[in-house]
Amino acid sequence: GTSSTFFLGGGSETSARDKYNDNRLFSCCCAYVDFSWSTVCNCHVSGNKCDTTCLQEAMADETADNYFYAAAQIFMDVVQRYPDANVVLAGHSLGGALATLLGLTFGLPAVGFEAPGDRLASERLHLPQPPGSVQRRLPLFHVGNTADPVFMGMCAGRTSSCYYAGYAMESRCHNGRQLVFDTVERRDWRLDIRHHRINEVIYLVIEPWGIGDPEERFPELRFENAKCKDCGLWNFINETSPQGQQQRPLMSLI
Repeated sequence: GTSSTFFLGGGSETSARDKYNDNRLFSCCCAYVDFSWSTVCNCHVSGNKCDTTCLQEAMADETADNYFYAAAQIFMDVVQRYPDANVVLAGHSLGGALATLLGLTFGLPAVGFEAPGDRLASERLHLPQPPGSVQRRLPLFHVGNTADPVFMGMCAGRTSSCYYAGYAMESRCHNGRQLVFDTVERRDWRLDIRHHRINEVIYLVIEPWGIGDPEERFPELRFENAKCKDCGLWNFINETSPQGQQQRPLMSLI
């Protein structure tokens, strides 16, 4: 899952890399928020302008501690070792998004719990984007609650506690189908990063949902709203990439 330094209140040896991948995959433009931030790539042009070519090259850099490529290599190693195994991917937060991104890449069933929107990352990584009729049949599932700013794409900006921890997780559109628990409406919860923790999701949301309240029905699986759009305030343009490096395509993994 996402860095324990922030969400669980402690540190770990992977915390810095977790944050780097969160900001790289799920921010609109290299985690650029204001002049005081250190970005994860050099694609911000000026104001609300961002270089699309630069973003795609940065995302395709397999040498930049990119978790997606590491996870893909692990998956292929597992398949080689256990060729007859039925593989199902699952994860929480960053791990959940990586699970569904791999599911989209290799056509595998995947479940993400409280994962940030993965559609933006899948487009920038140039992952397979099948036609709508096929996409609706993909076994990709997201489970989340409406009081979680990470799942809702609101873990960014100066009004969010995420800002002070150095996170800019802005993507909110998900691939596949969603099981969304409306804790804001049914439980009167407020948007709070504490509602992102997996233990709270299991024991305070999923397991007790509907117990003692017949009107609190289990949500139905639904597809992402067709009008969902990421990074609507940004202007993405094509300029000469400041990365200046030849990147290997995703298919080099396969």
